[in-house]
Amino acid sequence: MKLLEVEGLTARYNAGDVLKGLDLTVDDGEIVALLGSNGAGKTTTLRAICGLVPHVSGSIRFAGTQILGMKTAAIARLDLAHVPEGRRLFPGLTVRDNILLGSSNRPGVARADLKREVDAMLDFFPDLKPLQHAYAWTLSGGQMQMVAVARGLMAKPKLLLLDEPSLGLGPLIVQQVFRIISQIRERGTTVLLVEQNANMALSVADRAYVLEAGTLLVSGKPDALWNNDQVRMAYLGGLAASA
Repeated sequence: MKLLEVEGLTARYNAGDVLKGLDLTVDDGEIVALLGSNGAGKTTTLRAICGLVPHVSGSIRFAGTQILGMKTAAIARLDLAHVPEGRRLFPGLTVRDNILLGSSNRPGVARADLKREVDAMLDFFPDLKPLQHAYAWTLSGGQMQMVAVARGLMAKPKLLLLDEPSLGLGPLIVQQVFRIISQIRERGTTVLLVEQNANMALSVADRAYVLEAGTLLVSGKPDALWNNDQVRMAYLGGLAASA
């Protein structure tokens, strides 16, 4: 089943068009990666899906509902969550409180139920359990990323948008983050992943799209992309080496 369908998506800022007629789909249960060099339009694609880009046209359907033009808060209530680049935690709040904020799209849930859900998130991210009462500003980059992902999962999304989850992290932590991404899919959440580390992204993705200057260059399964010499050398190899 097509969970996300993007057709002819154009997005612009004051400087001009960033996306130029982009088409992509994400099936229920998939991990789909968006790859490309800096400025290719990957982050803008996620922001446009979430209603965070003011000037967009085309079509964005989520679970059969046209969401283009809807406000971000309304989109969040449709079981779509966004973990932005840079984690965006509240530094003066504890780990528990940052995770709890992810449930803000679900008003009316009993406090006791939310407490159990936060506890379940800490079980899923065991490295965070001893840090649950620590302030976010005291965490390492990898710990912050885990909190950001846990916060996104607290929204109970059908689709989780992850923007550059490996950014600024060491190799061992990057491997841990991508193991978590695979586990998220195993738990039943579909993932649309923007990532500079092409090697790691393709190791977990079912399919990938490669963007260039706001347009789709090529798409396909990971093996097909790695076997495309032009794509591998110009985009995937360079991205993997620079990550």
